[in-house]
Amino acid sequence: MSCFQLEMSRKHFNISAALLLVLFLSPVAISQDNAAQSPSVNIRQEMLKREAANAFRRLERTMEKDGFYSGRVALNVWRSNALDAGTFDQSKYDELKQLLYEKSVNDSLRCFNEFVLEEDFVNANFCLQTWRMHSKEIGTYDQAEYEAFLKQLADAKAAKAARRAKAKDK
Repeated sequence: MSCFQLEMSRKHFNISAALLLVLFLSPVAISQDNAAQSPSVNIRQEMLKREAANAFRRLERTMEKDGFYSGRVALNVWRSNALDAGTFDQSKYDELKQLLYEKSVNDSLRCFNEFVLEEDFVNANFCLQTWRMHSKEIGTYDQAEYEAFLKQLADAKAAKAARRAKAKDK
């Protein structure tokens, strides 16, 4: 073999060795990058869990003090944050949704009765329709009960009309 060929073989050997060295060292470098990212991922995960816990506390407070729509928004915010944090519990969500709708059904019925007493029939009907929709949502709707409320509303309207007619005749 000539000197020239020997020199070329050595060059090829050095290039091959360098490539093999790069191939062997690259997984080590990648794992070091992941280790460097791990603390920031952990910090982000803790932040997401903290946000989900805060959203849950806001939801509980909202369900106690506010109305249906505020509660529904808070429920959806909690669900979104809990999904992001990986702490979402479907059974807890279903339970809270049920409680929210039950509260709305009770509030709507109370509202209906108050507006019937005040003879504000438009708002009484609005409350009755809310009661109907939300009770259907949670499976507590009773058609006979709904028809009884409609009859109560119609009777109250008729009584008011009769009083007005009687007052007009005097």
